[in-house]
Amino acid sequence: MVSGKVSRKIAAKEELLLILPKIDRVLESEPAVLRIDAEPIMIIGDIHGDLQALEFIIEKRQEINCKNILFLGDYVDRGPQGVEVLTRVFRLKLEEPEHIFLLRGNHETVDMNLYYGFFEEIGFDQGFLLRTSRTYDKMPIAAVLSEHTFCVHGGINGTGSIDDIRKEEAFAFPYLWNDPSKHPGLTASTRGSTVKEFGPDIVDGFLQTNNLKRIIRGHTALENGYRWWFDGKLLSLFSCPDYVGLGNAAAFALFEKEEIKLFVFGKQ
Repeated sequence: MVSGKVSRKIAAKEELLLILPKIDRVLESEPAVLRIDAEPIMIIGDIHGDLQALEFIIEKRQEINCKNILFLGDYVDRGPQGVEVLTRVFRLKLEEPEHIFLLRGNHETVDMNLYYGFFEEIGFDQGFLLRTSRTYDKMPIAAVLSEHTFCVHGGINGTGSIDDIRKEEAFAFPYLWNDPSKHPGLTASTRGSTVKEFGPDIVDGFLQTNNLKRIIRGHTALENGYRWWFDGKLLSLFSCPDYVGLGNAAAFALFEKEEIKLFVFGKQ
């Protein structure tokens, strides 16, 4: 006998497989860097398989009457319902392609899925993992809101032009992985030898090169769900409460008319 939990996960996987070809076509048509002028827009950090957090955010969207949502990536791993989260955000995208925007996170990669929970969640189904990874490869890497706010999952890779960003994983890697730091320049990271931390001077140079005002990113678990860096030039968001039992709050942002309003939820 297959347990109810296992049979529900099998059904969830089948549902996701059915919509992947459709979502592939939509994501394929989008550039590596989205240009989004629609306001207001909600900006959502890491979800990490927390379907309850995602549903809360979708409810808040209706409450505050905001059509547009930008997700900064990391839909899967660490939490138990990555399949359901992917299905939910992909269905939203298919229903409202002009209002829902899905960036790629560092956990939208096979290497991370093998070790941080998604592979186990899907019953170690290698074929399923490889199929979802083909969809990951089509996802945009970054977005520019209203011509002045750069949104990305991880960070930046120096002071170069955003026109050089590509969807190919080798090009996308630093944007999915890098973190802000108080130290100037590009410095080593505890995340690994290929990951970098970028300092305030790098942020200033990047914003100047690209004629931007600020950066909004995800990628880092935070006690209060958000953190400001560099005199308001960078905002870090995390939208998964009680991440791996840490008891942290979660947050998302509402961006409108150059103002950012923060919503904090889920504190234990």
